[in-house]
Amino acid sequence: MEKNIRERIYTLLKEMVAVDSVSYSAKENAMSEYVHAFFAQIPYFKEHPDQFGLYPIPNDAFGRTVPYALILGNSANTVVSMGHIDVVSAESYGELAEQAYQIGEDLEKALAKKDLSSEARADLESGEWIWGRGAADMKGGVALHMALLEEYAALAQKGELPGNLLMITVPDEESYSAGMREAAGLILQLKNRYGLDLKIVVDPEPTNEQNGAQIMSIGSVGKIMPVVMVQGVTAHVGHCFDGITPLGILAEIYQKTNISLEFSDRYKDEATVPPTWTNMRDMKELYDVSLPLRAAGYFTALTFDSTPEQIMEKLKKIAAEALDHSVKELDAVYQEYKKRDKFAEKDKIQYKTTVYSFEELVAELKAKDPEGFDAYYTGIYEAIGAQIVRGELNFPSATLKMMEAVLKFADIKNPVVLLGFAPPYYLPIHSDLIKGKENTGSNAYAVAKKAAEAGFGQKMDFENYFMGISDASYCGIDHPFDYTKFSANTPMWGDLYQLNFKAIEEIGIPAVIYGPIGKEYHQWTERVSKKSLFEVVPAVTKELFAYLWKC
Repeated sequence: MEKNIRERIYTLLKEMVAVDSVSYSAKENAMSEYVHAFFAQIPYFKEHPDQFGLYPIPNDAFGRTVPYALILGNSANTVVSMGHIDVVSAESYGELAEQAYQIGEDLEKALAKKDLSSEARADLESGEWIWGRGAADMKGGVALHMALLEEYAALAQKGELPGNLLMITVPDEESYSAGMREAAGLILQLKNRYGLDLKIVVDPEPTNEQNGAQIMSIGSVGKIMPVVMVQGVTAHVGHCFDGITPLGILAEIYQKTNISLEFSDRYKDEATVPPTWTNMRDMKELYDVSLPLRAAGYFTALTFDSTPEQIMEKLKKIAAEALDHSVKELDAVYQEYKKRDKFAEKDKIQYKTTVYSFEELVAELKAKDPEGFDAYYTGIYEAIGAQIVRGELNFPSATLKMMEAVLKFADIKNPVVLLGFAPPYYLPIHSDLIKGKENTGSNAYAVAKKAAEAGFGQKMDFENYFMGISDASYCGIDHPFDYTKFSANTPMWGDLYQLNFKAIEEIGIPAVIYGPIGKEYHQWTERVSKKSLFEVVPAVTKELFAYLWKC
């Protein structure tokens, strides 16, 4: 059997890697069709055609779907296998970009001629790794679970499967997670239709090896992207004291938030890294000799338990302080400048300043002109949405456009800071903290550790939170919060982007990340361990599933 599963995993992996299912593109459809065809050829699903399919993602720019398959066993206890089938592009491979999708000896010979690190060269020469785009992240893990699915389907036909297995493969994980965001609703439908008792999600993302121990993640970090837009008062640069630049205000907000431990969450002996800004610029499209009217940027904050509301309140306080300080600082400089220039006759520079959340400004504008604002907002939302569909804008840049458009409608003349959120949003999740299913993650880890160490001498350790961000975020909610506050502060919310918070909370499945050991994902030296992929992880996963079906 071990030889058979080894060959089956390799065959599936080779065929899957050959499909260049680059994330956020129509190419992902070919991968979904491949997985659907794989389900269709399994005898169990020929007998139960209503238990597998392609679940459409509504309003998707590329018409993508979520392949799924449900095997029903002898109890309600259900394990969910969830993995993504998209990959990042192979651009980093250079002239080997096309060959990167063809795993095997030819690719390895070509890579051997490249300037590899000493570790990568040693791995290549060992013959113990499979190289290629997506081999590790994460078609290796998906192929492994597909091979197990075939075995479990055969057991179900004999009436010997102890519980249920639901396999879901999702597109778009490397971009905006449209697949898993939609799959939460699918899981809820299947749960209600078949009376499934959802025990756990096992996500076979590639895992790291630290000091000889394979790491299982029993939680996944959250990610939120606050957007900051600052409006100043424009003026000719030769009369700069007649205005105030938004760049200085934005820079001060940057200084108070970038790498700020105030935004770092802690859980036991782990902590999120502080925020990092990834975009900051003025909003001028053409050059002229004047202060810019607006400047904006956004940053990424990782979370364990901080809610969007808490982050918004911290930002509002920081923004108010930055506005106040910038005005006072400008006036202080002007008072000194007056001593040098006889034409400087203003008594004092002062401005009324305002900080709005996007929700607050929209509510104010609706109250003043309900019909006019609603018509305006609908128009800009549709126009910007069309640009997203055409690939001309991504979600963060589209969010900036929406926020600026709303500020233009508001016609505010004084300095103002407008705060919002841009997609994608990932909720933090810890599999020990889901209400009613406490300690599920730690118990699963104990089973996997025992099986790996006893059966293969593979040491294991765990981390409370996977820091690489994953689709496990959409499996449950361990820290409930006011979902309406997040949606109201997210300009892209609606047909363009949404989360089914109610479905995510209702399915409430603990999730662990446990897949084959891999290295250097997203790089041209991406690779997955053969022993881990073919031997250790399949055997340990089977032990884990068996345990969960008995719970």
